[in-house]
Amino acid sequence: MDQREAPLLDALTAVERRPPHGFGAPGHHQGAGVSKALLRLLGRRLFAADVITPKGLDDRTEGAHALQRAHEIAAQAWNADFCRFVTGGSTQSLHTALAAVAGPGDTVLFAVNVHKAERAYALAAGIEAAIVPAIVDADRDIEHGVAPEALAAALDAHPHAKAFVLVSPTYYGVTSDIAALADLCHDRGVALICDAAWGGAFAFCERLPHDALTKGADIAVYSLHKTMGALTQGSALLAKGDRVDRQRLWMAYELFETTSPSVPILASLDAVRRDHAIDGEAIWGRVLDSADDLRRRLARIDGLSMLCEDDLPPNCELDRSKLLIDCSALGVSGYALDDWLVAEHRVSVAISGANHLLAIVSPGTTAGDVRALARGLGDGVRRLRAGTLALAPAPNLPGMAELAVEMAMPGTQAFFAPAERVPIAAAAGRIAAELIAPAPPGVPRLVPGQRIGEAHAAWLAGSRDAGAFFLDPTDPSERTVRVVA
Repeated sequence: MDQREAPLLDALTAVERRPPHGFGAPGHHQGAGVSKALLRLLGRRLFAADVITPKGLDDRTEGAHALQRAHEIAAQAWNADFCRFVTGGSTQSLHTALAAVAGPGDTVLFAVNVHKAERAYALAAGIEAAIVPAIVDADRDIEHGVAPEALAAALDAHPHAKAFVLVSPTYYGVTSDIAALADLCHDRGVALICDAAWGGAFAFCERLPHDALTKGADIAVYSLHKTMGALTQGSALLAKGDRVDRQRLWMAYELFETTSPSVPILASLDAVRRDHAIDGEAIWGRVLDSADDLRRRLARIDGLSMLCEDDLPPNCELDRSKLLIDCSALGVSGYALDDWLVAEHRVSVAISGANHLLAIVSPGTTAGDVRALARGLGDGVRRLRAGTLALAPAPNLPGMAELAVEMAMPGTQAFFAPAERVPIAAAAGRIAAELIAPAPPGVPRLVPGQRIGEAHAAWLAGSRDAGAFFLDPTDPSERTVRVVA
């Protein structure tokens, strides 16, 4: 197949050249019925592109197969056997992947640092979630991937598991030893699903880590909007090999995908696939050169340090476009430093934590952006050293190694059980009945069915007080937690 083709872009261009007289959805009819204020803000061409796939991007029966051809070309680009573009983000892609491998009552192994998307689907579908611990970097208090020994132990404990879900690369750019993990899974007939949301470009540049599918993953999920330039909610679901029933995967996709997918999102996925397939080495060569420039600038700032290759577990790789900036030597909260950068320098990083910031360099990052972050951090450190800037101190929290997950009852049972509210400080020993996922990155630190330990309660309360944002807690004040009655 010709990677220079972009069937969805071509189809959308044809619609723009000869717009139809529409008597169906969407009701704004390519911008004719949109608020004037919204048109002034977003422009008419956005709405001209907002058509539907049948009788818009394609004919009534999708006879031109524009979307189908786009999927086939993308599968070849990632050297996969199956691809579907998804407009509901990688959350929807992960739900689809799980539906293809497990049903109610089945057990799936989850790395402890999976996103809330995976845990939410397990709750909704009645899947038993068995937790696999991650490697913890105690110095920086972050989680990496899963060690082969930890997965082997989990497979021994759960011999009937249907799949293992791994996050690789992690939010901080560290991959796991996927080849070793895949071998362990495949020796037992278990599918390996890789949440590679932040690694969609790996297949297109030799300077990036290895792509998950090339190392043995059966399914990989990529958020093309996160790092590759697609519109927000644009995701790609890919599969390779025959360990996952591709017909069931296809059916699961059809179950979850809307019948009115956003054509602008689909076209953006088609476009970034083409750009990367043709010019990925050059695109990411520039990105990584910019990231290295930023590393050099930040390395000159006293009090900051960065995660590097020497800090990684064995057989793991680092995506150097992601810079984990450790600010613990400054004695200030990463949350506070993040807020100050936004307020004083209009600089926004991807993630902040108690002791760190994460900066992600992507194809849209400019030289001016790099200078602004280095300038802002340099200014903050100088003011802190001079005593002219006071920021909240770094909180004293239990470490990630102390937050082991013990499931006291099935998650679905706890979710639907009679519940009551208790202060977080008094929750130790109780069984959680809600999901709490500080975001970003949206990793649950409490899930229904989990036994709440002293460390969990202390971590939640301390993180809240330090400025963490809890994603949709049932108590907006973040003072109480829902537990099984």
